[in-house]
Amino acid sequence: MAESVRCPHCGESVRCAAARAGDPVDCPECDRSFLAPARDDARRPAPEVVGGAPLEVRSARADAPLAPTGLASLALTAVFYAGVVGPLGDTAFGAIFGARGWVPYVISFLSIWAGVLLAWKYRRLRAQSRVFALDLLPASIAEQVTPATAPAFVSHLGGLPADLADGFLAQRIGRSLEHFRARADVREAVEQLRMQADRDEAAVESSFTMLRVFIWAIPILGFIGTVIGIGQSVGGFSESVAAASDLDVMKDSIGAVTSGLGIAFDTTLLALVMSIFIMFPTSSLQKAEEDFLARVDEYCQRHLVARLEDGASGRGADGEAEAVVARVADRLATRLLAALDRQSGGKG
Repeated sequence: MAESVRCPHCGESVRCAAARAGDPVDCPECDRSFLAPARDDARRPAPEVVGGAPLEVRSARADAPLAPTGLASLALTAVFYAGVVGPLGDTAFGAIFGARGWVPYVISFLSIWAGVLLAWKYRRLRAQSRVFALDLLPASIAEQVTPATAPAFVSHLGGLPADLADGFLAQRIGRSLEHFRARADVREAVEQLRMQADRDEAAVESSFTMLRVFIWAIPILGFIGTVIGIGQSVGGFSESVAAASDLDVMKDSIGAVTSGLGIAFDTTLLALVMSIFIMFPTSSLQKAEEDFLARVDEYCQRHLVARLEDGASGRGADGEAEAVVARVADRLATRLLAALDRQSGGKG
C-alpha cells in the first residue's frame, strides 16, 4: 500500500510504498534521500522553512586535501630554492640546502608540505570557531525542539555560509535533528549526538596522519643522507690509501672524504631541525582542535539537548531523566512496602 510522505529537503510530497519509520526513501524531485517518518509525522504538515535550503548532512571534513596542498608545496619549494637558496649558495645555509645531494631537496619539500597542511587546518579551525557567535537554534522558530519543528531548524542551518555549514557543529546538530525527526525519541537523538561526537574525534585524529608520516619520514631521510655521506667518505678514504704514493692525488681523495662527511652530518642536522619545527605546531594544533570539539559538545548539550522535547510524550531531555528517576523511586518504594508487609505478617 502506497502512502505520501513529505520530503524534508524540498518539501514535495513523495509517493512510496508503506515503510517503517527510519527506512530510507528516495525523493524523485530533488534526487536526495531521507528517512521515512513515523505515521503521525507523515500526516503532520511541514513547518515553515526558514533560512534557505535545508542543510546537506554529511561528515564534516577535518583533513586537508593532499593533491592541492602537494602541488602548492611543490611550487613553494621551487620558489624557496630559486629565491633563497640560489642567492645564498656560497654561504653555509645555501650549502646545507643545495650542495648536499638530493636528500635536502626532499626534506625541504616535505617540510614545506607539512607547513601548508598546518596552515590549511589552522585557517579552517579559525573559520569554524566563528560558528559559536551565531544563533544556530533560534527561539524565533520554536522554544522547544520537537519532531515537527526539527525540519525548520535544519533549514535554518542550511542558510549558514558554506564553510560553517560543513563544520563539525552544524553537521552534528543537523544529523541529530534529522534522526530526531524520523524517530521522535529524545534518547535516540542524544545517542546520535554521542555517536557523532565519537566519529568527529576519530576524524580529527586521522586528519593528522600525514603530518605524523612527515615527522617520521624527515628524520629517516636525514639518516639516509648520513648513510650516503659515510659511504662516499669510505670510498674516498679507500682511494686516498691506494694513492698514498702521490701526494696531490691523496689530497684530492681526502677532499672527497671530507665532502662525504659534510653530507652525512649536514643532512642529519637539517632533518632533525625540520622535524622539530613541524612537531611543535602539530601538537599545538591538535590540542586546539580537541578543545574545539569539547566546545562543540558543550554547545550541543546546552542549546540542543536541553531543548529536545518528544512530541508524543511531551517530555524533554530533562523530563525524560526525571521520569526515569521517578520510576526507580517507585520501584524502591514498592519493594520497601512489600518487605514491611512480609515483616509484619511474620510477627503476626
